[in-house]
Amino acid sequence: METDSELPNGTADSNRRKSGRVSRRPDVFAEEEHAGSLLANGSAKRKRVAVTHANDTEDEDETSEDDEDESEPDDEDVREKQRTQNKRKNPPKQAIKRVKTNAGTKLAIRSANAPGRPATKSAKVQRARARQSQVQKEGLYAEVFGRGQDADHAAGLWIGSVRKDSVAAIRDLVNFIFECIGCEIKITSPDIEDIDNVPGRLGDVLEEQYSENQSADYPLVSKSKQYAEFKTVLTEFFDALVKALHNSSILYEQPEVYDNIHVWVGTMTGANFRPFRHTATVISLSMITALCDLAGEIQQSTSTTKTQLDAEKKKRSSNKGRVASLQESMKADEKKLEIIDASLRDGFDTVYVHRYRDVDEKIRVECVAALGSWITKYRKMFLEGQYLRYLGWVMSDPNAPTRLEVVRQIKMLFSQKRNVTALRAFTDRFRPRMVEMGARDADVSVRVESIELLDKLRNYELLEPDDIDTIGRLIFDAEPRVRKVVGKFFVSNIEDLYKALVEDWETDQYSDALPTVEDTDDMMDANQSWIKFKCLAQTLSSYDARSESANSPEDNIRTLASTDNADSRYMLATQSIYSHMKELNHWESLAGYLLYDHSSITASGDDSDVSQAAQGTYKLSQGEEIVLLDVLYFSVKMYLAGVLDLARDKKGGRTNATKDSIHQKQETAAHNLSTIIPQLLSRYGSTPEAATSILRLEQLLDADLIGDLQGGEATYSSLLDDINKQFTSHSDRKVLAEASRSLRVARTYEQSKDAATAKVQKLWSDIISSLQSLLKGKTVGTRGTLDRNILRELVNVCVRVANLASVSDCAEILEAKLPVHGKKGKGKGGGWEDGTLLELLMKLVAHGMLDDDTTDAVAEMEDQLCMAVITALSFYFRWKIVSLKAAIESNDARSLSTRPIVDLGLKRENFIEVLTPVVAGRLPLDQVRVTGVLTVLDVFTLFATTKHLQPKPGRGEIDDDVEANVASLTVSVPEELLTEIMQTYERSEKSFARKTNRKIVEPRKAGKKGGSRAGTVEAETEQTQEDIEKPPEDSDDEDDDDESSEDDGEAEAAEGKEGRKQANLIAEQGLCEVTSKLVLATIAGVLEGKEAVKTRLNLNRSKLGKSYAGVVAYLDEKKDKEKQRPTSKSGPAGEKKGSKAKSKEIVTEAMELEHDQIVDVDDVADVVEERRDAVEREIEDEEELEREDRELEDRDEDEARGEADDDDDEVMGD
Repeated sequence: METDSELPNGTADSNRRKSGRVSRRPDVFAEEEHAGSLLANGSAKRKRVAVTHANDTEDEDETSEDDEDESEPDDEDVREKQRTQNKRKNPPKQAIKRVKTNAGTKLAIRSANAPGRPATKSAKVQRARARQSQVQKEGLYAEVFGRGQDADHAAGLWIGSVRKDSVAAIRDLVNFIFECIGCEIKITSPDIEDIDNVPGRLGDVLEEQYSENQSADYPLVSKSKQYAEFKTVLTEFFDALVKALHNSSILYEQPEVYDNIHVWVGTMTGANFRPFRHTATVISLSMITALCDLAGEIQQSTSTTKTQLDAEKKKRSSNKGRVASLQESMKADEKKLEIIDASLRDGFDTVYVHRYRDVDEKIRVECVAALGSWITKYRKMFLEGQYLRYLGWVMSDPNAPTRLEVVRQIKMLFSQKRNVTALRAFTDRFRPRMVEMGARDADVSVRVESIELLDKLRNYELLEPDDIDTIGRLIFDAEPRVRKVVGKFFVSNIEDLYKALVEDWETDQYSDALPTVEDTDDMMDANQSWIKFKCLAQTLSSYDARSESANSPEDNIRTLASTDNADSRYMLATQSIYSHMKELNHWESLAGYLLYDHSSITASGDDSDVSQAAQGTYKLSQGEEIVLLDVLYFSVKMYLAGVLDLARDKKGGRTNATKDSIHQKQETAAHNLSTIIPQLLSRYGSTPEAATSILRLEQLLDADLIGDLQGGEATYSSLLDDINKQFTSHSDRKVLAEASRSLRVARTYEQSKDAATAKVQKLWSDIISSLQSLLKGKTVGTRGTLDRNILRELVNVCVRVANLASVSDCAEILEAKLPVHGKKGKGKGGGWEDGTLLELLMKLVAHGMLDDDTTDAVAEMEDQLCMAVITALSFYFRWKIVSLKAAIESNDARSLSTRPIVDLGLKRENFIEVLTPVVAGRLPLDQVRVTGVLTVLDVFTLFATTKHLQPKPGRGEIDDDVEANVASLTVSVPEELLTEIMQTYERSEKSFARKTNRKIVEPRKAGKKGGSRAGTVEAETEQTQEDIEKPPEDSDDEDDDDESSEDDGEAEAAEGKEGRKQANLIAEQGLCEVTSKLVLATIAGVLEGKEAVKTRLNLNRSKLGKSYAGVVAYLDEKKDKEKQRPTSKSGPAGEKKGSKAKSKEIVTEAMELEHDQIVDVDDVADVVEERRDAVEREIEDEEELEREDRELEDRDEDEARGEADDDDDEVMGD
């Protein structure tokens, strides 16, 4: 310091004795003075050091020597003890002398008068992991990593070497750091003494180390087993070293020791080479963290001392000696704290402010984690806006792990309530970014952590209402993890809304008007939970941004085979909030709330009478019933799942009383459902959306439990009648699908199977009668010949046929002669009245052939009719294959006679014959054509599965003639039809690529205009470069398709971002659906030019997303063989590979169908769907490994180029 180099009167004493050693003044290391050095940013800059003038140099040195002389007696005593213990003859060297140069780094020499205070003993001491390669070696590296000693022991040995020879000790420490980096170069004691040349010497080391060795691997990031826990041991050692400096008072009596270490480490943090920069940054951050721990201890000690001093002063006869001692102790602690604060500011300014935006994301993560730790450990300094702002800036870091870490650190700060006041200004500044991260961050983990952080902010009332709504709407998010974490936030908002509604009511009056749900016996009695249900329905309705176009007529155009049991948005939201909203456990109360006649309520929520005001508050508005019906369904589903989990829990022994209790809960739930469902259908069954939810609720009912109750069979039979009524009275696709699924579920229970079968037979009779009545005397098989009203009714009946065909085996019904009703008119009806229902459906397929005379409205209904009939015939062939499988397994000679097998093949040919012109006459992406393409591939693939079937053991062997007849069922898709199928596939591929802005490789077209044949793909592997570069020929259909694509693009633009996203997902689903059918057909061997098709499917495998790649992956025969190949390894790994091989065999060898398991979607396609997730996980793992390899390669390239100085600081500006 400047004042240290002058006498008290400000004049230099020229008569004082000077040291005989040559000394020179160290200058401040300035970044601008070292522009040509190898350092990136001058990180060794010492901002707290004042610059002295030239005429003050000698006086400053003399004063420094006097200070050292004054401290010599204390140091001599310590050195004497060391000499006695170690029996050494040579006296130790003095502390490092600084040499004067015109440029360099000036070390702060502080007063050594402050006595040391031992630190508190660590509660847990971790020992370093012993490394065998270092056991026989000597030196600090061996002591830290090779002896298996704890960090305190190694730090104590180094402190002993400091007392003997501080220069040698610091030299050994710097060489230790080099070795931790992986650098084999050593520095010497003169390098330590010449502190001004640290940047230059480090530059020489870097040049020498990396001139030939460009390896990007170094111990801190190495995955080698020998470097396990390397970072932990390294940081623990430097933590122990700093605390040892404190305990020995060297940190305060010889501050130049710590300052020299900091100069070397700080200089390394600015190196261009990542191993030096990363390792030195970790070391520097750990040292600063240790200083924060010391500052916290000293603060606690000062606070305790002050308390004792105040208590002593308050005494009547205070002990002046004790008072003086306590005051002296406080001054000593304050002096130490000043020294530590100065070191902390210096470390922050010279290291953190540069490295927190380093190009290496690992370094940025280290810095963020360290700053959060500093704020927690030393609030007095770091819980200030000038340091908190760095956390706010890093929230915009482009690296997801860095953003994740900063959110975790901020969340940790808000976990302590005492920090909230100091964080308010920070929150006001960066709250919009926090909300943005929770709502729209690209990384799911960041979103989850951000939402948890925002939940804490909401508890402290630091969020705006708009922010609360933004996060609340995430209850409908597509990501399950996001919905799960939003559940608690959402329920808290419901609680706040509930409290706001009832806060003005007197508590006693409110309790009298509405008791709690626990105090009510009848579910129809109003209770306090009804108001919460109202708040829930109101909030969900307001947050749901779906347009009403979701229920447009186009919804029914989709093929019935694609009808699934997908949960609605409200159901998924219920799944997230169920565990946080206890009222949903009492689902009977919610059912009673829905059954209550809300139209009878005339009061409003503003009524002065609490009872009347409560009624007006929980009165449901229009549309909210639909929301709560979905909530009711999923609440019951989760309640029953919880009971089943309790019943299946095998941990611990359950008593008989517990088992009885579980069974009692199940029976009570079944009884309540059997009572509630008919009432709900009676009240809401006329609304399709409500009926859909109620029918789903019925599928949760256990018919066997109902049968055990008195009158249970009659109750369930009445319930089946209600289901039939819904089936016959609705034409909505979703209602019919759920009613069909309910009938299937009923047939799975032993006690209700017969009753359900009888109800299904009655439905078939009604449907056939309706068909005959509608088509009596009408000509079928020609498009546009039926009256519009008749056509509309015919569509509804055929849709019911398609749904009913999925419930149970319909082959016998479809093949039976139509019943005769009254007299038949001669020559009328086109001959269908004398045939079977199957023949009638075959004729109705022809209504899908396009013509020019039909109006758009009629054409739309004709298309719906065609798709419904195609779907029904698809189920027919599935049931036939199931029956054939059962006959083969049982070796039933009667069922395996030649006539039924040949007849089945003929029916398949007739179906393909009538379907081919329908498919060929439409555009590639026409919905009717897509339905036909999928059905064709399904049928041919299903028939191919029969060639693998054999009788069960003990049933004998199948006859050769039967085997030949069965084998004859496996035929290839006709070439003409395969051409149309590949056209549809290519259009789906292009549509998805266009909508998602993907660049794909287009195959060369061959042959005449009108489409590409699968066989022509074979020639692509032999194309010349000139052929590849030629633009593909456009077909006649392409022009029309391009125009429709442009229209689709305009529609997407009108729908906005959500509409485009939904269109992209639908396009991807369509592409994957067509591709999966082609994959199965290829594996089954029913496609001509199998290799050409495989080549075409793999052409853009890496360009169309993970889902597509996962589907096409099943074509990799080589990979399949590798998974099936037995390995010599035993144990879990071998078993895992074996299981993968078996799972693959299910697809490649025997795609068997279980009897009576046909559902809405293709059973064989389900096999692909079930395996797709596993393949996607494999792809993700491979991509993760590739990403890590690329990171290593990028690291090598960065170091080889020698990144520019400014690049180290360039990530995101202040």
